[in-house]
Amino acid sequence: MQTDPLRAEHDAVLSSLSTRESTRHFAHGAVSSLLVVALGGTSGKLWWDFSTTNPEYALAFAVLSAIALTYALVRFLLGARVNGRERQQLLRLRELRKSLGMDAAASHTPQA
Repeated sequence: MQTDPLRAEHDAVLSSLSTRESTRHFAHGAVSSLLVVALGGTSGKLWWDFSTTNPEYALAFAVLSAIALTYALVRFLLGARVNGRERQQLLRLRELRKSLGMDAAASHTPQA
């Protein structure tokens, strides 16, 4: 009967790992990084072309690029933090599977 709490913990850890939040954070950071490059390039081109007549356009795109960069950095940091938590949960899941004997059958299969 000791396996019941272990099995419940196994199921809880498995369900929490079924959705990888770190992947979503890293994807948002990557898309935001692409946006930073596009906005920064647009800002540079506007500055090059219109720095004497309308520099406010270039400055507006530079501000948007800085905001997108901040968002990307925050998402990358959140992704790294969540990834660390997910790795700990994965290690705990492996320990639980070993203690419940779930991986024992796979290790006893004959090698071809």
